[in-house]
Amino acid sequence: MSTICLVNPPFAVWDEGMPLPKTLENTTPSFGLCCLAAVLRASGHSPRIIEAGALQLSVKDAIAYILRERPGIVGFRASTASFNNAALLAKAVKAHDPGIVTVIGGPHVTALPTETINDYHEFDFGVVGEGEETIIEALAAVDRAGPGTLGDVAGVVYRKDGVARLTPRRPYIKDLDALPMPAWDLLEGFPERYQPPLLSYKALPVASMVTSRGCPFQCTFCDRSVFGNRYRGYSAEYICRMLEHLVSRYGIRHMLFYDDLFAASKTRLAAICNTIMEKRLDLSWSCDAKVNAVTPGVLALMKKAGCWEIAFGIESGSQKILDLVSKGITIKEIEEGVSATHRAGIKVKGLFMMGHPGETRDTIKDTVDLACRLPFDHINISKLTPYPGSEIYRDAHKYGKLDPDWRRMSAMNFVFVPHGFTEAELEVEYKRALARFYRRPAKAVELLAALMRDRAGLKRLLAAQNDFLRYQAMRPVRRLCGMLGARGAQGK
Repeated sequence: MSTICLVNPPFAVWDEGMPLPKTLENTTPSFGLCCLAAVLRASGHSPRIIEAGALQLSVKDAIAYILRERPGIVGFRASTASFNNAALLAKAVKAHDPGIVTVIGGPHVTALPTETINDYHEFDFGVVGEGEETIIEALAAVDRAGPGTLGDVAGVVYRKDGVARLTPRRPYIKDLDALPMPAWDLLEGFPERYQPPLLSYKALPVASMVTSRGCPFQCTFCDRSVFGNRYRGYSAEYICRMLEHLVSRYGIRHMLFYDDLFAASKTRLAAICNTIMEKRLDLSWSCDAKVNAVTPGVLALMKKAGCWEIAFGIESGSQKILDLVSKGITIKEIEEGVSATHRAGIKVKGLFMMGHPGETRDTIKDTVDLACRLPFDHINISKLTPYPGSEIYRDAHKYGKLDPDWRRMSAMNFVFVPHGFTEAELEVEYKRALARFYRRPAKAVELLAALMRDRAGLKRLLAAQNDFLRYQAMRPVRRLCGMLGARGAQGK
């Protein structure tokens, strides 16, 4: 069988015209692509994984990487923010060899299947929802008769007679333990070349995984189109088998569990913690959880099993906003969960959003007051982004103005501006909020001490500062080039 390239496209984040320095990017590999590659390999295919972010590839470099493998099929995993780069790569691949079959998967095409295939002819077909079972059937059908003959394959969107055709959704995989071990061995330079977010780990090297799928909650900003509403998870035994493999073969010392609901099932969580301790796995770990899912007893067990940090999705310090976005938690639960985690000796990270529907200067103040009042070790404030597939995306026009530019939908830009604000005003509030939290003397000293302990992180931060200074120095040159380019275009 021909080589299949699985590509995670370059992910560019822009802030006032400046790209986020590569040294600060989170380039932990796509767990989904590792799972997909393992399934393909078990079915007799020859997959390759190209993680453009971790390899620090430009779009041009990524094209060269893909073509070097001489693939017969190229599959792209794309979020909304990386979709345009995926389309650029697919177009270049098709220009080089129209016979290469190009596939798009991930949250963007799942949320907007027919729009994607109708408007982007550089993709032959798309995988909608979970991909492990669908891709095997789809490739068999393509091998028999081509990409226009996928009508009998559930979970795809394809083009026939120039028009997108969407097949019925495939049922979700019930037994995740039946999937083969993720193909981490196909990641070039793993784990050293894959850097986690700053201050998100106790020790290096780091790996990440997602141990569950589906979310039964109804937060309006969340897109649940890929994995659905039914919660499904790997067993504790399977999870610990993956951990053992990562520790013994790759020397992993810290694990980032990226599940939305790692602590949703107390029974499964207890089994994971107990199995980690029974196997005496020498690693620390971090996870995300809902504040009302942790209790002092659960936290004590997590701490004993190596839990180093829990990130809580707080979103807002205003009960009005929490109710409006259907978060399903109360301010009291936030206070109790965060305080209990701190008392248990586990670091606490607060995940907030700014720019909610109904947001006001008072609700922003409530959020910052809460962040400063509770014992958060550090916080992250993202800029609310109505992703396609979310309820907020459908209803954004009721609450403000949405910029539909997919390239800016990275949670680093205010693509949605609620009534009562301008984008510039939200930027001021955003910077003021971060400054108020991190410029407190005790917090600044704590942050500096953490960076001094993390020599690798400090090195990344200094390199990012150098990138920023070089960017600033080149701004007059870029401005002049832009003016000359504009004048040239006007003269044609």
